[in-house]
Amino acid sequence: MAHQFSSGVFCYNKPAWHKLGLVVDGTLPARVAFSLAKADFIVEGRAVYDQDLRTIPGYQAITRLDNGRTLSVMTSSYTPIQNESLIQIAEALHEDINLDAVCVLEEGKRVTFTAQIIGAEGDVVPGDPLRQYLIGCTSHDGSIPFQLLFSPIRVVCQNTLSAALGLANKQHYSDNSIRIRHTKNAASLIDRLPGLIDLKRKRFINGLDELKHMAHTPCNLLQFRNYISNVFYDQLQGTVNDSRGNKNTARPKVLEDLPAWSSLLLKYEGGAIGSDIPGSRGTAWAAYQAVTEYISHESGRTKDPVEAARKRFESMYFGQAAETLNKAHQKALLI
Repeated sequence: MAHQFSSGVFCYNKPAWHKLGLVVDGTLPARVAFSLAKADFIVEGRAVYDQDLRTIPGYQAITRLDNGRTLSVMTSSYTPIQNESLIQIAEALHEDINLDAVCVLEEGKRVTFTAQIIGAEGDVVPGDPLRQYLIGCTSHDGSIPFQLLFSPIRVVCQNTLSAALGLANKQHYSDNSIRIRHTKNAASLIDRLPGLIDLKRKRFINGLDELKHMAHTPCNLLQFRNYISNVFYDQLQGTVNDSRGNKNTARPKVLEDLPAWSSLLLKYEGGAIGSDIPGSRGTAWAAYQAVTEYISHESGRTKDPVEAARKRFESMYFGQAAETLNKAHQKALLI
């Protein structure tokens, strides 16, 4: 299964898209949430044997003590960071965060929590909320380091974890990830985190102000056409033949030649998710949302819907679509 979800708990009565795990009202204390999610297990390095039952030197099997499952085989120098470190960090920040989700992925190879940062939430327009999360994650197979992320993404599965990691690793988000290599570093980080969270809270508020500016900026149809022309400028370069294969009918490309145009226009005119929220129609925010919804839900030409979704996902966080989204954001501020 692509989501690789094994167990977890989701707060505020908000289930994950895969509909798995325990869903509860409100938030929970960190230790309770980790226990309900079966994420409070301990791992231990055990001997590795060859087919003749002789110990293989230099290696250890990282094993869950609660069920005896081997999660990985690592070198003997590898020191696992226990899930307890995630719990302690979440507990220490109880005045700054509210726990939102705890997930165990791939039978425990990866464990993650998502927490809402108190004071880092708001509506772009009433009824259209945006929120900043603190994400803590670790692995017991060496696939990711123990780290904390600041992200707008709620982690509920492997796909959303990959998205949050990819976004945090982008150059202009490079200060959104804090990696920890040893348990002692995890402990010392706790004292620094409230200050870092306060900084992220202030930056979030500034970013929300930008989006609110979009929502208060009128955008008529002519302005929307100009906006899309600027966002998709590269795709509108060159010529197109009015009669297929007949170069004598070549003419410069116009918006109607853009494959995405009809869908973008439909979304701008009220077909987008959330376009029925009062105050969103006919604004720069509506124009920006038309682009983001198209890229996240429809772009790509692969016939297989699963493969198309996978390619959109990768492009949004690691490829061309990420650049388009960034351009769409910047251009919307100039309408």
